[in-house]
Amino acid sequence: FMAAPLRAIAGVVGQYTIMPLCAWAISLAFSDPVLRTGIVLVGCMPGAMASNVMTVLLRGDLILSVTMTSVATLLCPLVIALWLPLLADTRVDVPVASMVWNAAWMVVLPVLAGIWLRSLRSQMPRAWDALATGLASLAIVLIILVVVAANRERLTQLGPALALAMLALNLGAYALAFAAATAMRWPPVQRRTLVIEVGMQNAGLGSVLALAHLGEAGAVPSAFYTALCVVTAATALPLLRRAAPPVS
Repeated sequence: FMAAPLRAIAGVVGQYTIMPLCAWAISLAFSDPVLRTGIVLVGCMPGAMASNVMTVLLRGDLILSVTMTSVATLLCPLVIALWLPLLADTRVDVPVASMVWNAAWMVVLPVLAGIWLRSLRSQMPRAWDALATGLASLAIVLIILVVVAANRERLTQLGPALALAMLALNLGAYALAFAAATAMRWPPVQRRTLVIEVGMQNAGLGSVLALAHLGEAGAVPSAFYTALCVVTAATALPLLRRAAPPVS
């Protein structure tokens, strides 16, 4: 079996290969260049923080999950710089440099600050963790509400088609991650973890970046995906928990 550090690296490489290419393939079903670019942006996002919670609930490898989420988040600006110019619709002038900078200061710097604070004080008060979690969840909900409110007419026309496209992206990511982990002969616990990490993208970040650089229309795919990946993971939770043996 692959050693633990190499497994985290392989997982992040797999995530940032599977999701951008799948998102690009799904985006070809639409003609709107801004919408297509917004879908590609979803695939360039790191794993969502909720993936760590789902890993615990699904009896996965929490250390692998947290490591993958942290590394993928730190690499997010580089991934945007690599994939977006290659996969975004050429009819849209995407300000890649500005988007990379925003991703760096909005995500990478806070993550590095959090790691530094944890190194100074390993045990943070539980109230702080609860407050941070609540504020993060509230921010994501508010972002989704803003995107939906700004795109009421567009959602009336494209809502069902876009929802199906995002569902296809989400389920396709789960399936390809499972296939990749199986091909690498990962144990079941780590295999479940990779599936969760790849399928649950931090589309809340995608919504913020899209709102700033693509407009409201470009943020719709991220808003859809943010809610959708949580729903699909929660729907599969009872079945997968019964199939997953307890972690010793």
